[in-house]
Amino acid sequence: MAVNRGEGDVGTFGTGPFSSDGALDFLDELAERLPQERAEVLRHMLGYVLANRDLLWREYFPDQVVAAAALVAATLPGGEHLQHRLTQVSDEPSAVTLPEPVPDLATSALQALHFVAGPGGPWHQGWTTETDQAEAQQTIDGLTAILQAANS
Repeated sequence: MAVNRGEGDVGTFGTGPFSSDGALDFLDELAERLPQERAEVLRHMLGYVLANRDLLWREYFPDQVVAAAALVAATLPGGEHLQHRLTQVSDEPSAVTLPEPVPDLATSALQALHFVAGPGGPWHQGWTTETDQAEAQQTIDGLTAILQAANS
């Protein structure tokens, strides 16, 4: 899969769910899987995050968790804009999307998202401007709303 990375970008870390090098690397890894394997990869990754919170920053990073939660949310009602975002970062968005909605992943995606991006979570650290802070919070609020709606 070819992801569209900015020319000369080094260490890109953006406020969107697929706007960082870590998120794009995660999408690249997922693209190597068959479509029917992707849900299981996400299930394993999210379970690993929840069972190994102490390995944050060593085995996985907040932007990867946000991207995983966004991939789950993209298949759910209200997540259509996330599918559109994938078309902006990938030449082959179908290479990373889930072939069908997987609502049972919404709970673990929401829990992992709260861990990395809840109030004061690591996702929120390091934003240097108020605009970036607000945009990052909007990203998380949007994902949370989609995932919570799937849980109700």
